[in-house]
Amino acid sequence: MISFPNIADLPTTPFSGTDVVRGVECATSDGDGPGRVRVEVDGKPDVLAFYGAASEGTPDDPVIFLRGDAVEKRDDAVVANEWYVAATAYDVQALAEQFSATFHRPYLHLARPGILGSTGHHLDRRRPREVALVDAALTRLKAHFGWRRLNLVGQSGGGHLVAALIARRDDIGCAVITSGNTAVAQRNRENGWTADITGHGDFLDPIDHVAGVAHHPPQKIIVLTDPHDQRVSASVQTAYVEALRRAGVAVDHRLLPASGRLRHDLQLPGILAALTWLASERRM
Repeated sequence: MISFPNIADLPTTPFSGTDVVRGVECATSDGDGPGRVRVEVDGKPDVLAFYGAASEGTPDDPVIFLRGDAVEKRDDAVVANEWYVAATAYDVQALAEQFSATFHRPYLHLARPGILGSTGHHLDRRRPREVALVDAALTRLKAHFGWRRLNLVGQSGGGHLVAALIARRDDIGCAVITSGNTAVAQRNRENGWTADITGHGDFLDPIDHVAGVAHHPPQKIIVLTDPHDQRVSASVQTAYVEALRRAGVAVDHRLLPASGRLRHDLQLPGILAALTWLASERRM
């Protein structure tokens, strides 16, 4: 049965960098459970891991976080990022519980396919199946926990997912996109790539789907950008913001310095932006 994980049951050993590059197949016996939700797309199942908590007496709708990509190219080889091979399931759950308890709101970190305990192939990200898997997992989690609306935060590749999801879902309260790869084709052109690190050209490009957002916009869209981002350029992020505005969608676009050598990490400000906006809505 689907439930939040028990932190005492989670491993304190780091996730496998080999698995994130190779992919993790879904076994026929894999199914729902604590921190696990099984979904099927195109006739093939996967089980997505999730971490989180809901403090007692918090009926509010959740903040759901989607992390950025877990691999990079190093010496012409695709390898796991440093943050990924240092991460543990225990630490991901501990941080989720901290946010939930501090802000007295359900908080959930949904692991994208192929990383952080989910089955699937992370190198197939940005393609329609990744979006569909995450979409299906959100629908199942919403029904199971009885949530009315969802509030999404996505960093980098997770921001790509949030942008794709708000074009197809009509139940989003606040959507925060930080350092998001939201204009994939433009980013590829800027870097002179025929395809990015995934090697795939059949990506879903959120900038092409802003009309879907306009049909059922979230209550609030916040985009956070470092003007000097060296992984996903500010021009890529701004192009998406401008496309949304041309479609009649209001966007709160904030420019701020990101942490890290590449000026790319804005996940904490993104989570806090969503929680702060929701707290202000609660007081109204």
